[in-house]
Amino acid sequence: MFRAEPPRSEFDRWFSLEARFGVAAPTGLVGIAAELSFIPQLGLGCGLGGNVVGAEYACWLCVRPIIGRHRALTLSSGFSTAPFTQNEATQAGVFGIFTGAFSSMREGPGPNERVFEQAYWLNTDLGYESRHDAFQFRVFGGVAALMNPSDGVEQYSSSPDAVRADPPMSAMAYVGVGLGFTE
Repeated sequence: MFRAEPPRSEFDRWFSLEARFGVAAPTGLVGIAAELSFIPQLGLGCGLGGNVVGAEYACWLCVRPIIGRHRALTLSSGFSTAPFTQNEATQAGVFGIFTGAFSSMREGPGPNERVFEQAYWLNTDLGYESRHDAFQFRVFGGVAALMNPSDGVEQYSSSPDAVRADPPMSAMAYVGVGLGFTE
């Protein structure tokens, strides 16, 4: 006569808001992101944040294969834009933490920087998402492809030993984590 309702998936919630932290991520070093889920397996999100050069803006489509009541994998793809300076510390994306440190140990100046007033990126990442009640945790990693490499302008150094800037990069790796709530 009376039937218990099956347990509701945490992914039936339609809205999420999260703080994002990343290295070379679409919403920068620190940002905020919101996502609307039309169905539990599909969402549309936008976010804003900042890197050391300026503000970053991003929008993406997220496909979410659900692997349990509280867990899902994510595949997101979208666009982002931000001012960008390509140098030895940034051209490798997340790996620039290591490559930039090693290159700073050389004698003499490094190559000139390449400055983008506004860089446009195509981002694709894989991730893991966990939801418990209203709390949401996300971790992701991906690749950003530079869509306007010819817009970078070489910024010349005053050092007589300066080396020409590296050619415009085509892609870089990024990682990030998000903490937030769902409704």
